[in-house]
Amino acid sequence: MQGLPRGGARSAWTAALGAALLVASVAGCSSSEPERAYATPKDLCGTKVSAGSLEPLLAPGKKIAVRPTSAVGVKRCRFEVDGKVVFSTSVEKRGADTSARDVATSAIGVNPNDTGADGGRFIYSKTGAVGRVECPKSAGADSSLWVTARTTHPATATDMVKLVKEYANSVARNGGCGEA
Repeated sequence: MQGLPRGGARSAWTAALGAALLVASVAGCSSSEPERAYATPKDLCGTKVSAGSLEPLLAPGKKIAVRPTSAVGVKRCRFEVDGKVVFSTSVEKRGADTSARDVATSAIGVNPNDTGADGGRFIYSKTGAVGRVECPKSAGADSSLWVTARTTHPATATDMVKLVKEYANSVARNGGCGEA
């Protein structure tokens, strides 16, 4: 073999090459999945949801901050991980005859042609969802109440619809209908 060291030098060279390959293979097998150092919240700006429903929709990182905002007819909740908005929700008052497709038209992360569920009450994708809050008729016959959710973290449509269903039901149970 031409170009390779001879004798003891060859053994040292082979050992060095083996060690380099071992280090490279171990580095290649280690998890490249970033870690989540923060605790997953158990509510969306005061509306209870399970941490298990919310966790798959949040990005990994070191620090989370929750920022509520509101405007006429809309309450928003933004989650920032390490200073970047990664997840947001809203509770929105709309006209009584508003459909999920109408809400999805203006929502980010979901569009009117995405998957529907529960007879058109929900529309969802892997990046966003909308859902009607089922309020008693007396809570606002001239309006409807909707929740929206959007994530920038890779998620599944199943995770998204699970969260938005839980969110809509929690808003209805916890006095959100009185605000419609």
